[in-house]
Amino acid sequence: MDLTSDNEGTSSEIPQSHVFLIDDEQDVLPEYQEFLEFAGFSACTSADPAEAYERVLNTPEIGVVVTDLRMAKIDGASLIRNLRAALPAERHVGFIILTGDASTQLPPDIADVPVFLKPADTDALIAAIRFALVVP
Repeated sequence: MDLTSDNEGTSSEIPQSHVFLIDDEQDVLPEYQEFLEFAGFSACTSADPAEAYERVLNTPEIGVVVTDLRMAKIDGASLIRNLRAALPAERHVGFIILTGDASTQLPPDIADVPVFLKPADTDALIAAIRFALVVP
């Protein structure tokens, strides 16, 4: 998806309103993107966490990263940790984790990241994304 073409919606007045969803299960990405866009967000997806890392760093419009926790190349916890370390202090990016593992316990350095079990409660996920867009 071209991040320069905004999808006008409820989050359009927030400067960093793009939601970037990362999940190595490529077949679920179109459904997530459609769901996020229907909720009024500009959304893009990636099945490759390494590529997603570069895109987040180089796309200032991305305001929220929603990532799977268990992925083959880079796990979601490492992705969040690495992005937090690399992003400039003045750039706010919120993080949310989606996981299918009910026994998930986050490491202390990312314990502040909201976790949603798949399939996520859509209303709660949308509320968490909106919150993450405005809370520095």
